[in-house]
Amino acid sequence: MLSSFSKAFRFLFAKGNKVSQLYDILGERGLAKHPKTKIPSVNMGFWRDIKNIDGNSLHESNRALFKLVCEGAHFSENDQIGLDAGCGFGTNIQYCVENSPVQKMIGLNISPNQIEWGNNYLRAAGHASRAEIIMSSATNMLFADESVDKIVSVEAAFHFETRETFFQEVKRVLKPNGIFSMADLIVCKPTNFWQRLLVKNVMRSLFVPAQNIMDYEEYVEKIRQSGLQIIEIERIGNEVVPSFRKWFWKQPIMDILTYNFLWSITSVGFLFAKLDYIRVIAKKAPQI
Repeated sequence: MLSSFSKAFRFLFAKGNKVSQLYDILGERGLAKHPKTKIPSVNMGFWRDIKNIDGNSLHESNRALFKLVCEGAHFSENDQIGLDAGCGFGTNIQYCVENSPVQKMIGLNISPNQIEWGNNYLRAAGHASRAEIIMSSATNMLFADESVDKIVSVEAAFHFETRETFFQEVKRVLKPNGIFSMADLIVCKPTNFWQRLLVKNVMRSLFVPAQNIMDYEEYVEKIRQSGLQIIEIERIGNEVVPSFRKWFWKQPIMDILTYNFLWSITSVGFLFAKLDYIRVIAKKAPQI
């Protein structure tokens, strides 16, 4: 435990923390690992239709969030390439290829650990011909202009430096009438001293750029300013944040003191700061 505490302290106060460091430290378990499927969970989930919050319900809520984002992209058999920006371990990619006719899904990630684990996982699941994860930033995508049919992103854009740059890249690489479907965490602007401390902790421990601290209304305006045409938008914070926090506090204390210990120490702000959540479907309108 002492070594974990020391590791957490060094991470929290080190300069130049990167998103890849955070997820490499969390390792292949993510926030939790399903006891049967061994699938790691790395997002807060969507809890609208989940009645009981227990040990495995985070995985169920993760799948519900994947479903929400995947269905929002309206994949068709004509879609040659779909991107998952900030794809984590590739579990949303797996959902997309198993539940839509898209010809190929490519995940963008900057964590070597997650890329290796995810590609091994996708191959083992039999998706090698339709899915892969590559090393690529979501704010500087390795794709030509207007070369991608659909883009999805699940709880990743809050890391990107910055969201505005990401939205501009989405517009650049999407084909005309291409669809962008996203769910994202919003770390809201602090309104008092206590909230400022919590937000500062979140920024450092989860690598959230200062430019990404904003309220829901400002977030919506950033999307509009990018030139993407909003088709559907929904504020779902009440169906994400409270239930995730309930799930976390129900975890066995020994789990928190072992693999979750570092995350718990460095992410105190994440458990108490004012958070919101957004679901967006937008498209790249063709130029007239």
